Amino acid sequence: DDESTDEEIERVDNQIENEAEQFFSVLMKNMETLKFSKRPLVNLGNSRTTKYRRKIKALENQKKNGQTLIQLLSKEKSQETSDSEETQNNDEEINKKNANKSMKYVTFINQIETKLKTENQQLTSGHKMRLKAVQYYFQLLSKGHAKLKASQTVAELLNRGVWFARCVRSWAKAFKNYDYVPKRSSILNDKDVQLKISLYLQQHKFDVTVNNFRDFICKEILPSIANQQQIDEDVVAYQKEFLEIWLSIYQKLIPKFIGEECETQINPELMDGERLHIFVTHDETTFQSNDGQKSGWRPKNEQPLRKKGQDRSIHVSDFLTDTIGRLKLNEDDIDDTIPHEARVIINPGKNFDGWWNIDQLIDQIKTRTIPIFEKIHPGMIAVFAFDNSSSHAKLADDTLNAANMNLNPGGKQPIMRDTIFNGQIQSMVFPNDYPDKNLRGKPKGMKLILQECGLWDSGLKGFCGNKEASVENPRCCARHVLATQEDFLNQKPILQELNYIEMYWGAAKRYARQHCDYTWKGLQETAPRALDSVPLNHIRKYARKSANFMECYRKGLTGVQADYVLKKYKSHRAVPDFIFENIEELIK
Repeated sequence: DDESTDEEIERVDNQIENEAEQFFSVLMKNMETLKFSKRPLVNLGNSRTTKYRRKIKALENQKKNGQTLIQLLSKEKSQETSDSEETQNNDEEINKKNANKSMKYVTFINQIETKLKTENQQLTSGHKMRLKAVQYYFQLLSKGHAKLKASQTVAELLNRGVWFARCVRSWAKAFKNYDYVPKRSSILNDKDVQLKISLYLQQHKFDVTVNNFRDFICKEILPSIANQQQIDEDVVAYQKEFLEIWLSIYQKLIPKFIGEECETQINPELMDGERLHIFVTHDETTFQSNDGQKSGWRPKNEQPLRKKGQDRSIHVSDFLTDTIGRLKLNEDDIDDTIPHEARVIINPGKNFDGWWNIDQLIDQIKTRTIPIFEKIHPGMIAVFAFDNSSSHAKLADDTLNAANMNLNPGGKQPIMRDTIFNGQIQSMVFPNDYPDKNLRGKPKGMKLILQECGLWDSGLKGFCGNKEASVENPRCCARHVLATQEDFLNQKPILQELNYIEMYWGAAKRYARQHCDYTWKGLQETAPRALDSVPLNHIRKYARKSANFMECYRKGLTGVQADYVLKKYKSHRAVPDFIFENIEELIK
């Protein structure tokens, strides 16, 4: 099927990349001993089959026309003269075509050689190998070899098969038409690109032309790919900067677990005044009544009858730590003054328990999580990590947020905390002794704040209507002028992100799906058992894997690179430092 074919292509492509350096050296050596082929570059019409076909045709014409011997001899004589002239002309034309084709291939060969020299530092070994394979392919063509035979020769030289030969021909075609050799597979394999193109074709199903489709690709698809590459680079830079801080401040104070089953806890050496830090991670998930197994072994041509829809659900908000697993009191620590576990389960829905929100989460932290943590880990510090959902990105009510402010004083706008501007305290509300009693304790509004800071311009309107300030006119409105000030930019959400709990949810849901009976009553019994089914050593392994990913990201690796490294060195407690020096070569 298509999926297995794609996997095979990816597997072969990865094998090519892994041995790129070796392939490159083989191609370099063989180009020095390349020999001319005896086969002409164009068809001369002198093959054995062509001559036989012409002879049969001549005999048929002779019988049909009833020629005499004298007529035949005279015609043969004149024919010989014309044939010799025609052959001479054909030879000259063929030689000219051969010379033109050879020059064309020489041009491509020189272009690739120049590219390899000038861009040697920027090109990966895999890309250089592709270029060299195409160059060798052009060399064979310039010396008279057929395209199919030339590509097969390159493939056999590198101990590859028919698929690689086909790749060589496609790379050569791309270089001839677009002056580049593709680094990886087609961009059409990208799921996001496929989705965008499908949506475009659906929206313009009756008016798609070659020109407007080409414009869509050039103006929408290709720029979006370039932007995504820039975003990926920005994400890697942010991860590296953030994790440098995390690992330098917190990681050295957090205990580690070693052993085959992570059974041994190793505490860090603490300096005077330092306390042990415990990493506590939080997330939320939902279990549905009809969320059963999607695949499995069954009799041929038989399908199970399942209920439609997901039906009622259970929402779970819980905390994990690698010291004890789920954050809960054991039998020896039970205290009737505090809840026995941090977990909160609700039945979400308009007609049931409502919807989970940030206020309920804050209440869970204050009334359950913190008291239980202090009971189990006295004298230790909790380092909380929260999943970066939209509700967690909520700012506190008194956070400096220009989007919530009015242009003028009073009205429906929140009372925000004081801030510092140019070394001076900047109050966001009117003082209690303000002459106008109606404005005492009320928000000042953007206009007055900007006037006090010396940033107000006459005629500046409250909001321009754009989400962000334009580069050409950063002072387009009062909201954007205020939002770009340093104190407003530095506001952070109530919760920050760092998490490994998703692997715990995956294990719990696997259990729930295996024991799903597609009833609401069954879900109420299965969900708690599923959450308790994940053993502590598994949770510790999840935490260790997450810590290893953080270490990879801190050293600048992307998701693909980190995944490769951790699979290759999964038996190590930590990734060896030398692996980061040649990571680009290893995963190609």
